[in-house]
Amino acid sequence: MILTALVFLEACSTASFMPSQIPESESEPKQVNVFFHTDRAPDREEDKFFSGERGDLYYGVSQVGIPAGHRMGRHEEPSLLKFEWSPDEHKHIKVTDVTTLPKEDFILSLSEAVNQSPGKKLMVFVHGYNTEFSEASRVLAQFANDLKFQGPAVLFSWPSQGTLTGYTTDETNAQWATAHFVDFMKTLLEEVPAKDIYLIGHSMGNRILGNGFTKLASDLPKSYLAMFRELILIAPDIDADVFRQDMAPRLVRTGVHITLYASSNDRALKASKAFHGYARAGDAGEGLVVVDGVETVDVSDASGGILGHSYFAEDRRIMEDIFSLLQSGQRAENRFGLGAVEQDGERYWTFRK
Repeated sequence: MILTALVFLEACSTASFMPSQIPESESEPKQVNVFFHTDRAPDREEDKFFSGERGDLYYGVSQVGIPAGHRMGRHEEPSLLKFEWSPDEHKHIKVTDVTTLPKEDFILSLSEAVNQSPGKKLMVFVHGYNTEFSEASRVLAQFANDLKFQGPAVLFSWPSQGTLTGYTTDETNAQWATAHFVDFMKTLLEEVPAKDIYLIGHSMGNRILGNGFTKLASDLPKSYLAMFRELILIAPDIDADVFRQDMAPRLVRTGVHITLYASSNDRALKASKAFHGYARAGDAGEGLVVVDGVETVDVSDASGGILGHSYFAEDRRIMEDIFSLLQSGQRAENRFGLGAVEQDGERYWTFRK
């Protein structure tokens, strides 16, 4: 059962396994900068940059190429079905360069990017289990590009093993990395001139995001919390009861808008349930998590790769819904693509048919 569960849990790596269907293009790819902070150790392999081992704290910028033929919700990567063994910058999303920076230079560069953006917006993303550094950079670059996010995107990358069998080690490392996330957020709040900050977590990364943000909220004056516009929890791999009873109430007390996306067709979270023995907060169906102060969106009919776990970057409706959140801050009842469902005195949201 455990081995079966671990096989399915690979979906926390957010790549799509469908072959690329875009036409070949010789146009130059669009370059997207992803600012990053990581506590991974450097990797000697040239294309990985950082490993799954614990390391010191590093700051820097990943430059990611988005092919000219890219389509919204596609994560173009080499396909064995098309005899593609390595990424082609004209067809695939590719990390072209990674530059580490001293902390002071990183803060200066990020601050300049924030100042140049309309509204001084900033997005911070925390990836999930089984995700290598380069893959996290590619996914965030695609996500920010597809959302047309008008501000810099920042990746907090913790030492996921990037392997199917590394689940329990990833759980331990996610807990270990939470303190670094809290310190990093304090740095951003105190040294970067952002006015609107959006926090987004995927899968196991929501443990870092949720626990870290509640710690941050207890340490800082309420005036700092006003900078956070949205907290978006996508497919959270968190014990559903722990979320209901502990994490959600603490998050709600911060006053920040919270949106949770869940799916009953997320086979990765079904495997996590089998592994742990309890439902996850990102499950839907009968166990759908509905908590006062959290807007839950049931996206069970969304597409999300083979295992239905990477839907946030692969289903156009979700992309459009998150776009509305980031651009206007509209609540679920005012977002065009959503309809309310009333059940047992509780309200949640689904996509309109």
